[in-house]
Amino acid sequence: MKNKILYIPAFLLLMFACTSEPDFDFVPSIGFNGIQLITTETQGLLGVSKKDSVIMTVDFQDGDGDLGFTPEELAKLTKSTGDSLQTFIVNVLVSKNGKFVRSNPKEKFGGNIPIRFKQGSKAGPIEGTIDYSAVFEYNVFQGIPLLTGKRDTIKFEIQIKDRALNASNKVETTPIVIYSK
Repeated sequence: MKNKILYIPAFLLLMFACTSEPDFDFVPSIGFNGIQLITTETQGLLGVSKKDSVIMTVDFQDGDGDLGFTPEELAKLTKSTGDSLQTFIVNVLVSKNGKFVRSNPKEKFGGNIPIRFKQGSKAGPIEGTIDYSAVFEYNVFQGIPLLTGKRDTIKFEIQIKDRALNASNKVETTPIVIYSK
């Protein structure tokens, strides 16, 4: 009986040791994971200042692992193209009369994935999560058209790009109410 028990752990060890790398597409893929709202107040010279911080979380998969730029790579690319590249693209959708309408802020809304997820030159699959936060200051909402500053319901459309500028699918967050306190 003792000999049979030893074979079971050895078999399980061999079974789990022989897993292969996942087979993801070279074009990144994302999925909506969650959204969180944090309201903060700070006391300043002109009184109390309030802001809503919205944290959006997406899951990602990329077959060759070429997500993100180092700050040096990003500066070089921006200098060569003359345009600021966005690798984490966010569109703001504002609820108006029961429908969500894309708002086009004066400033680009989104940013860059500021780190390389995979170092070195060896391509290979990666997966994980990315958190992105946006701040909405009370009484400073004129930069985003369609916002009223009072209990605005918004959601976000998110897309990412890798270093080869392959664009992922787009996902939408669930709606969230800002400027409610």
